Amino acid sequence: MQELMLEGLNEKIYEYKTKSGLKVYMWVNEKVNSCLMTLSVKYGSIHTKFKVGKKVWEVPNGVAHFLEHIKFNINDHTTAHDEFHKLGGDANAFTTFKYTCYIVFATTKKIENLNLLLNYVYNPYFTKKIITKEKGIIIEEANMSNDDPYSKMFYDSLKNTLQNSKFRNLITGEVEDIKKIELEHIKAVYDTFYHPENMFLTITGNFNPYEMAQVVEENLAKKEFGEFQEPFIIKEQEPKKVNKKYSESILNIAYPRIRYMIKIPVNKFKNIELLDLKMMLNLIMNINFGATSTFKDELIAKELINTIGYAIDNYDDFIIITLSVNTNYKDEILKRIEEKFANLSITEEDLTRKKNADIATLILQYDDIELVNMKIQDDILNEECIITDIKERLKSINKNDLDNVINCITLDNVSVNVFMPKENQEN
Repeated sequence: MQELMLEGLNEKIYEYKTKSGLKVYMWVNEKVNSCLMTLSVKYGSIHTKFKVGKKVWEVPNGVAHFLEHIKFNINDHTTAHDEFHKLGGDANAFTTFKYTCYIVFATTKKIENLNLLLNYVYNPYFTKKIITKEKGIIIEEANMSNDDPYSKMFYDSLKNTLQNSKFRNLITGEVEDIKKIELEHIKAVYDTFYHPENMFLTITGNFNPYEMAQVVEENLAKKEFGEFQEPFIIKEQEPKKVNKKYSESILNIAYPRIRYMIKIPVNKFKNIELLDLKMMLNLIMNINFGATSTFKDELIAKELINTIGYAIDNYDDFIIITLSVNTNYKDEILKRIEEKFANLSITEEDLTRKKNADIATLILQYDDIELVNMKIQDDILNEECIITDIKERLKSINKNDLDNVINCITLDNVSVNVFMPKENQEN
């Protein structure tokens, strides 16, 4: 067992690796009674083409999400939900672009809930009958996503910004994708990716970490795992240019919305680690477009917008900065957005204030077992280790660092996505 001290936070993460290869990360909070356990597999919706040994697999879009659904079946008559209910545990799961996560929340019988989590996830029970039954449910979910205007805005904007990347595709898969999923696809993905070497367990809350590590070790020792053959993910080559520079469409929304997306190759930000880059971009966007920014205050005061928000996302070799604005004055706002991005600026005072706010938020996270659990997952998925010096990294960012990043943000590769309410079309 290794104890990782988080610099400047007075917190520690316990790290343990089982003989089967599963890494376990634990954070203890004795102020709560509950415990959150998440078993994550490094397999998400974008991993549809991969090579194992000499064999190349190409599975339909949506397989990761489909597998997450049917994984809850213990046999033809019992689901994991049934068994967790008996133990008083609350189970769930979700699939993202990059990984799949199985969740259990428990206040009592924590060891029993942990054993059940390991037992059902590592139980490869798949049948054609289950797959056929589940298709209808997941097709309905995919249709709901397509009918949800906010989901449509997200994916349509990505499709206009990215040309070939798998990130363009609906996590559930489209209806035609789901219909193509067969038993052999499920088994291929499970056998390839659902191995302890490609997974990790995160436990946060009130528990004994040494006891939990022993429970995991003893549980997995009773299971048979073959040698992990690390798969090679085959990615689509993504061009530097956006797919569409401008798009306008009609959706069932109350206010017109603009999603202004800047696509930048990561390698344009030379000699900056991705983690540091994301922190710097967040500070730049917060200072210039955030809740207390002069830009937002001015637009709100003049009633040109009613909401504004931003996001910074990493899609393989690209960073995409997204600014979302609700406005009835599309042309005026687009002009102002472009002017603002062309004149991004920070002051020492703003930088100090925002860094202090981010540090305070970071410290407060360690009152919440869900936030800490998610933070650990992010570290492992994005950095492949626990980041122990995050506070010090944040503190060390200076104005010169941000000025250098600002110089890399140009408007030569932008996708403007405008979504209008149906009533506007009728008028």
